[in-house]
Amino acid sequence: MTSYATVQEFTEFLDPDPVPANAARLLANASRRLDQLLLGALYATSNGLPTNPELADVFREAVCLQAQYISALGDETGANANVSQLTVGNQTLARALTSRTGPVLTSRVSPEMLVLLQTTGLSPVFPIVWG
Repeated sequence: MTSYATVQEFTEFLDPDPVPANAARLLANASRRLDQLLLGALYATSNGLPTNPELADVFREAVCLQAQYISALGDETGANANVSQLTVGNQTLARALTSRTGPVLTSRVSPEMLVLLQTTGLSPVFPIVWG
């Protein structure tokens, strides 16, 4: 799996905040999420990375934003995406979040990453369909 940002780049992005211990895994997962969002986009690559320096910079920033978001959520796997929890002393109350139309899920995609992709013209992707 190609990651679009290194732990060192993520460390610089977060400065002065500390880098999480699971930074490499966060970046790999964030890179997969970016690949998912850009499915159908066409761009030149070398070793899985964009060859255009400006595009590489956008990918790096997008992945850092996504990794920061998931780290801040404290829910790397998404297992608690629809759970609300309250702890008072030694008592914890947890419940699934719901609405009239079904479960309410915490977004697994950073709103800031989406804004970056939209303002740089990378989202939405309109793939060419052949046949």
